[in-house]
Amino acid sequence: MALAPARQGRPLLFQASALAQARFDAPPRALTAPALGRVAPVSVEVRPEELERTEEAGLPLVPPAPLQPSLGSQESAASFWPLVKVEATEALLLLLVQGLALLLPAWVVGVGPGRLFNGAWPMVVPYLFGVSWMLFMAPLVLTGQSPMMGFFGVTLPENTPERRMAFSLVHMVSVLFFPLSFLCMVLSPRHQTLAELLSGQELLARPTARMR
Repeated sequence: MALAPARQGRPLLFQASALAQARFDAPPRALTAPALGRVAPVSVEVRPEELERTEEAGLPLVPPAPLQPSLGSQESAASFWPLVKVEATEALLLLLVQGLALLLPAWVVGVGPGRLFNGAWPMVVPYLFGVSWMLFMAPLVLTGQSPMMGFFGVTLPENTPERRMAFSLVHMVSVLFFPLSFLCMVLSPRHQTLAELLSGQELLARPTARMR
């Protein structure tokens, strides 16, 4: 019995003959869309009358809000009178301390304060200068506040002891010449004291704790 040739099955897709016989017809209506950013611009003609009509029909323009003063100007304006009170009370305190410091050696020696100052002023002046400086230097270096700054909510925002010590010296001069310092606070735009003008540092209002 003769053997019949094996019947070949359906050609697979990966066979070359099948690919040659396959037909790929494009769809009758393909969906096409332009790439993003390549859309052709469309010109629209608008007459000036239409623009005026749109502006009249629109909402009224809100005027711009007035400029608010900066935080620094608010703080300087709010701390003007506290600074005046600080220097005024410290000027009185300094006169009291200097009077007591001069009265004590005069009582020990047994003479009047005026006679002691006139007879030994080369020693009395450095002595009073040291006592006055210690009155401001010690609290400023330790806490950043002079004796009366804590009562009126004023502080020196400095962390280095050297800058605090330097400010204590010019602050003492500012308190000694309080009328001149008050004139500087009135005339300067940021209401700076004489010590602030000489040192370049600023006294700020101490922030208060907020209740939750």
